[in-house]
Amino acid sequence: MIVNISSRGARVLAHRYWQPREQLVLTELIGDFHVDAEVVYCQRVEHNQCAVGLKFATAVDAEWPGVGSSGTWPRLTI
Repeated sequence: MIVNISSRGARVLAHRYWQPREQLVLTELIGDFHVDAEVVYCQRVEHNQCAVGLKFATAVDAEWPGVGSSGTWPRLTI
């Protein structure tokens, strides 16, 4: 789940711990959107969840695919 997002990075909730400097790909569940990212930090926020700070390899357009008029974030996976 996306907590916060910008053209340069995001804070997302994950169900596993990620090591700083790990490389990953953030993808949209529906569609063909993806962006390479690097883990900046990972903090446990609950027993089975971590807040992960991501830095995108390249800046992305602030208009995220799948964002509707309601302003909801697209469903992304890492």
